[in-house]
Amino acid sequence: MLRPLALCLCLTLSVAGCQRVSSSNLNPLNWFGSSTVVPTTPAATSETRPLVPAGGLNPAPDTRERVPDITGLVIEQTPQGAIIRATGVAPTQGYYNAQLVLQSFENGVLTYEMRAEEPTGSVSVGSIASRTLNVATSVAGATLDAVRTVRVVGDTTTRIISR
Repeated sequence: MLRPLALCLCLTLSVAGCQRVSSSNLNPLNWFGSSTVVPTTPAATSETRPLVPAGGLNPAPDTRERVPDITGLVIEQTPQGAIIRATGVAPTQGYYNAQLVLQSFENGVLTYEMRAEEPTGSVSVGSIASRTLNVATSVAGATLDAVRTVRVVGDTTTRIISR
């Protein structure tokens, strides 16, 4: 008991004799110093161009096809809201860039379309497992409070989940 007490007392006395740590360069809070006010020079309006043109941006149209057969729809809760997962079967192998695209949100019904890009060239039909596409999207909790039904639309099939 005496030895740890003596060691602690020696350590305390040695630290007390040191320079104050708050004004030392070893303190990370002192590395950058305090902020200062700098006057701002106005930018010349004739030299600057806006990032977005005056007419706005023209978004590219979505040329992806709807996936014909929607085979599964699951909603999983998360702390921030929910994740909507959908499974669909494409007509042939090679479909890519699949996504759930929001179509509408009316009267508590959240409607998505499952879209995917068609492969170029000739492709084989293959098995159902090789043509299956899985996609997901997240929905915020504030939006989810007003949702009663989630619908995912394909060309031939539509899946619905209700509360």
